Amino acid sequence: MKRIVAGIALTVLLAGLSSGYAERESAKDHERISKPFEYSGYSRPEYKGFKKSSEYVVMRDGTKLAVDIFLPADGPDKKSFPVIFQFLPYTRAFAYPDMPLRMKIALKFALGTSGPIIDARFLEDAVPLLLSHGYAYVIADMRGTGASFGRAFHPIPENFEDVEDLLNWIAARKWCNQNIGMFGGSYLGYIQFVAASRQVKALKCIVPAVAPLGFSDLAYRGGIYSQEFLKDWSELATLLNENLFIPHKRYPLPFVLPSVPVVDEDEDGDLLDEIPIYNKEGTFLTGEPPKYKDGQPREGIYYKATLEHKKNVAFESWVGGIIFAGGNFPPPYSNLKISSMLVHSFMPKIMETHIPIYNMGGWHDANVRGTTETFCSMRQTNPSKMIIGAGYHTGDGPYWAYSGENEKKVLAKTKFELLRFFDRYLKGIQNGIEAEPPIYIYVQDGAGGHWRFENEWPLARQKITPLYLDGSNMLSTERKSDGADKYVADFHHDSRYGTHLGNRYLAAAAFTPDKLPIRTEKDKALLVYNSAPMQQDTEVTGHPIVDLWVSSSADNGDIFVYLEDVDEKGTAVLVSEGQLMAGFAKLVDNNEMGTAGVNILPKLPWHGFTKNDFVEDIFAGGKIVELYFDLMPTSWVFRKGHSIRISIACADWPTFRLNPKLSPNNKPDDPANIIPTISVYHDADHPSKIQLPIIPQ
Repeated sequence: MKRIVAGIALTVLLAGLSSGYAERESAKDHERISKPFEYSGYSRPEYKGFKKSSEYVVMRDGTKLAVDIFLPADGPDKKSFPVIFQFLPYTRAFAYPDMPLRMKIALKFALGTSGPIIDARFLEDAVPLLLSHGYAYVIADMRGTGASFGRAFHPIPENFEDVEDLLNWIAARKWCNQNIGMFGGSYLGYIQFVAASRQVKALKCIVPAVAPLGFSDLAYRGGIYSQEFLKDWSELATLLNENLFIPHKRYPLPFVLPSVPVVDEDEDGDLLDEIPIYNKEGTFLTGEPPKYKDGQPREGIYYKATLEHKKNVAFESWVGGIIFAGGNFPPPYSNLKISSMLVHSFMPKIMETHIPIYNMGGWHDANVRGTTETFCSMRQTNPSKMIIGAGYHTGDGPYWAYSGENEKKVLAKTKFELLRFFDRYLKGIQNGIEAEPPIYIYVQDGAGGHWRFENEWPLARQKITPLYLDGSNMLSTERKSDGADKYVADFHHDSRYGTHLGNRYLAAAAFTPDKLPIRTEKDKALLVYNSAPMQQDTEVTGHPIVDLWVSSSADNGDIFVYLEDVDEKGTAVLVSEGQLMAGFAKLVDNNEMGTAGVNILPKLPWHGFTKNDFVEDIFAGGKIVELYFDLMPTSWVFRKGHSIRISIACADWPTFRLNPKLSPNNKPDDPANIIPTISVYHDADHPSKIQLPIIPQ
């Protein structure tokens, strides 16, 4: 699925990262094959074309939303179809006014179209496949985005009502057979959980990918503000939602493209001339009446819709001041708690529906813990599947090549999983997908990774194995020495990698590392502990948990921990990571992250992150504090001869905001900064360690 977020879709579009071809039907289509990424014989392509239309759909409050509709054509004569629906804030289709020849050639090579309209057929690999198999497809711009009217303030209750209204609108169309499914990643995954909670009868199944679960996933990881992601995401949303058309050097794509208008006001068959003329800054929202290339007068529907987007509220502009979970939104939604708008609060209503859910994630995605939690928690009532690969937020990244995989070939197969799932739950085809073990994971291995089915998460056969921090910066299976190791914080520590300067947190804003994250040099400025070389291949699959006993010369601070694989040459590759603001050391029942009555699984360390959970001066008076928190789940083989490493930092700037108590101005070189010296203890009363879920051979 290429449209995880809009910036990613554009990156794929213009950088030529797409697979760039429609999957050709196998000569063995008559064979009945149904297993992950392979599917034939249960259904076949029957439609060679489609009919596309666009219209505005009016919501309950009168706001008009832009909708594109694709109906299968040139095939069996059917009056109605199952429908696949996507609802997004990133533009349903892009336009390229006055496209030069070089861009037409580039697009033809990358996506198979020379433009100038690039719609969902070219941005989602799955759409042509689904259309050919007799599914209708509907995609809509959220209010305040694309060509829709209204204003955006994410997330807002109006979006919840809108998705319900659109589902009911689709169900009422003659071309819908009352069976609707949804898919998509990130915000498109989040809105599927919203949609399921609205309990619309026609919505029969969902496929959410890399969706954020809660407040800490979205903005404050471990209580630490994810400043760079939120800045980049808000900036990208603003550029898209104002329908700008400008060169933009910050992102790894040459242009920001406007959305496609809905209404051809002059009825000349050209939608692009409904876009007003841009000025040199790439905007038509100049304060002056809009002008059009053909000089003809118009009502200016597209212009009026975009003008309303100027009222949008950038996510970054308000979320950076929240600090604590459990707080309320700013006006005009100050009566709403933030927690009421997050996935865990929707679970009771979703679980009442028993709707089938296919959870998709990536080991290097920032929301992968949430992928496991939505699967495990709602599996209790809903038919559920989970697949996790070696990718970042967009599914891609260098870890595929590390394990010997062709990334493009792996990602091109994802659409067949969608077809299998939709065939089963929208068409009732008995293809056996529900009889498989519900979990399919990719085990990363530098000598050759592999996919594997599992029946439960965490794995029942895992052996939780502690590696103790010990003297001489070692990790040992037994605690051998008493003492403490001191570390002077380095506020310049930076976990971004590659020419794109990306990491797992920034990948959601189009900054996926283009090179394997090597931490060898970065670790030289950190507190590091290494195990002895592995005597045999050692698989770690599950949720690593760190248990550190720490004191500090400052009253508060942040702790970042990185789990790494170190080869015989000393090269350290990042495996997993996690962080915690020390003031949130207190553990809280993780059921409290959701609504009462839902058992949140798996049982992982949770710190509440509300004001009542925070201790302002937690290290005051030399107090030794236990910091117990999980790292991102993983599945990784440490090869024989390799070592396991953890490195400890007190900052990760600019990805995360520096601790406000230590750096009020959030600048690494500020002379006003308080630079702490932390002590990490490893004695009988304070046995610091990392607990690894090791899978026996």
